[in-house]
Amino acid sequence: MNYHKKANLTLATVFILFIGAAVIQHYNPNDLKIRLVNFVLEAALVGGIADWFAVTAIFQKPLGWGFHTALIPRNREKVIEAVASMVQSELLRMDLIRQRIEKVPVMDSLIKYLDRKGGSEYLAEKLAPYLQGYLEKQAPNQLAKRLSDFLQANSQAWNLAVRLQAGSRWALNKGYIDQGLDQIAEGLWDKASQMETRQIIIKYLEKIKQEKVSNGGAIFRTLLGFVEKSDGLNLDEAADALQVELLLTLRRLKDHNNPLRLSLKDKLVEEVELLIEDPEFCTWMDTWKESVLADPLTERFLETVISTAIKSAITPSKTMEPTVLEHLLKHYMEKIWHNLKNDQAFCQEANSFLVDILCRVIYNEHDVIGNMVRETLAEYTDQDLNQFVQDKAGNDLQWIRINGSMIGGFVGLSLFLFLEFIYNPFVMPALMNYIPKIY
Repeated sequence: MNYHKKANLTLATVFILFIGAAVIQHYNPNDLKIRLVNFVLEAALVGGIADWFAVTAIFQKPLGWGFHTALIPRNREKVIEAVASMVQSELLRMDLIRQRIEKVPVMDSLIKYLDRKGGSEYLAEKLAPYLQGYLEKQAPNQLAKRLSDFLQANSQAWNLAVRLQAGSRWALNKGYIDQGLDQIAEGLWDKASQMETRQIIIKYLEKIKQEKVSNGGAIFRTLLGFVEKSDGLNLDEAADALQVELLLTLRRLKDHNNPLRLSLKDKLVEEVELLIEDPEFCTWMDTWKESVLADPLTERFLETVISTAIKSAITPSKTMEPTVLEHLLKHYMEKIWHNLKNDQAFCQEANSFLVDILCRVIYNEHDVIGNMVRETLAEYTDQDLNQFVQDKAGNDLQWIRINGSMIGGFVGLSLFLFLEFIYNPFVMPALMNYIPKIY
């Protein structure tokens, strides 16, 4: 049984009991107990009827009485606005929403969810189709044009001389200059070990001999001929010796502690430093930079590079094999995912960032809450709106009616006792004796 029926039953019971008590009192007018019961029931009935009228007047016109009744239908716009404002400004205030959201471990929940799905592999699999689709839509010529325009627009801020200096120091610290010297020494050794190099050395020695013979006198030529006949001057042997010495020198050049190598490396770095300090070189570098960027070949080169890179990234080398893009995504996502899970400071910052983003979105759209309530309630008919309020507060309103009968009966009991045992025997006689004296 709902509270509405209970309230009606209470009022009906009080009414029936009052009728019965009134009939009994009619036949027993001097019985104190019967008069007491009748007085209490009369007060309870009045209280119940008054509260029934008050509660019913909230929703409709009781007994057709139209003066300040049917309050909700009459003030539906105010009611709707009050409910919307209460929900938006009180129940779902921004500070309350933020406090609740800040208690939610958004980042931890997200990491656990992704871990259950497969972690880095799951992210790579989900990102790959989107990135591949994005790359497929790109036009290499347009990308090359934008990149070329960007480079030209920002080239003035790039000091290539300073970058060359920084690059040389970086290469020196990373050991790339040593690697370059190793490759140069190896290449020279391969070239010097060839027969062609020996023939060049012989030709060079022949040239020197001819110059000496041409510049020398008769005695020098006679001595030289004597030395040759006695096999004291053999160019083939000299060429072999020079070639061997050259190979040994190049082999020693591969030793990182070799004095010649150290001197060569220091000289290289020193020359780079000197070039950077040379104003003419810096000016030449800037001119060269601008001319290269303005050359149409640069844009076509960028287009070729971009086109090749996109094609290589999204095209698998063999059927059923992952693409380069997928390989790269898995590789980098694995590193990122590992760092993400173990970096608590970053997770806290990311959680704060996500909470802040959510709160900003909610703040910007906070009026939507009130608007949704207004739009929803505006679609209600007067009957629907009454039912909405009754569903939310109907039980409490019906308890008001029940309490009305109870409080009315209690007040009636108090009044009856006051009238019968205080007012009539003491107060009334005193007043009757006092009033004639006044007049």
